[in-house]
Amino acid sequence: MDGTRLDRFLRKALPDLPARSVTFAIGGGDVSVEGERARKGRILRAGEVVRVRRIADREDWLPVPGDLAGAKVLFGDADVVVLSKPADVHTESHRPGEKGTLAGYLLFRYPSVAGISREPGLTLLTRLDYATSGAVPAALTPGAFAFLLREREKGSIEKTYVCLVHGALEREMSLSFLLETEGGERVRVRKDRNEMDPRYWTAVAPVRREGAYTLVRALISKGKRHQIRAHLAAAGFPIVGDRRYGAVPPEGPGAARLMLHAEEVRFVHPATKALLRVAAPLPAEFRIT
Repeated sequence: MDGTRLDRFLRKALPDLPARSVTFAIGGGDVSVEGERARKGRILRAGEVVRVRRIADREDWLPVPGDLAGAKVLFGDADVVVLSKPADVHTESHRPGEKGTLAGYLLFRYPSVAGISREPGLTLLTRLDYATSGAVPAALTPGAFAFLLREREKGSIEKTYVCLVHGALEREMSLSFLLETEGGERVRVRKDRNEMDPRYWTAVAPVRREGAYTLVRALISKGKRHQIRAHLAAAGFPIVGDRRYGAVPPEGPGAARLMLHAEEVRFVHPATKALLRVAAPLPAEFRIT
């Protein structure tokens, strides 16, 4: 283990536990090296003793079922459902036993999904950031889940977002900066290198100017963590209200929320094989006059 990061060592030593259990245990101070609390990036040396006081099991990350204010069903049949996620809600648990997640709402409305997947997100097929609102699809049968997982991997579940950005974005653009998502809360954007896989590109187009801002539509297929937020910020158009890649204004748009909304999701229906398009109405905060 000499020269290995603590978090990587623990993930290898505890292969049956999810990586988030290791991250949570280290962040919570439940892991020590040589008797001292250690950070995840701590480099281990041969002979050092690593102790884990407690760590969450895989089952601890399953969502707690419950109703969720602001959430609703946009579309549903026997095979699939598309939910509307409100802003400032986690898609799935970020700590063991967390209540008030979209996955918990899915389990509350459709208890049978617990028999299809035991992952923290159950059968949800896309994951929105905590501050992002909008449409999130989920499967309701094992067959639909298997089919849509394959579609997701191919990049065939397309998502259109609406966002308000700083500055005057005047033309359509395809943003292909390489994103490095490993480690840390902030994604590293490599403006000196392009992403070779088009599934991780972001296509953006202006809708209209709003004073010092531009209302923009962004299209992604497979997507990476913070992809739209990081790409637009790197291009010089940070999303209004983005405290990680931009700034939060003291008042007006973006003061109360991140101005990013998953407006529409499109995918092939697993049973009918017809293209299904489901839209989530634009929140009132985006209707700027």
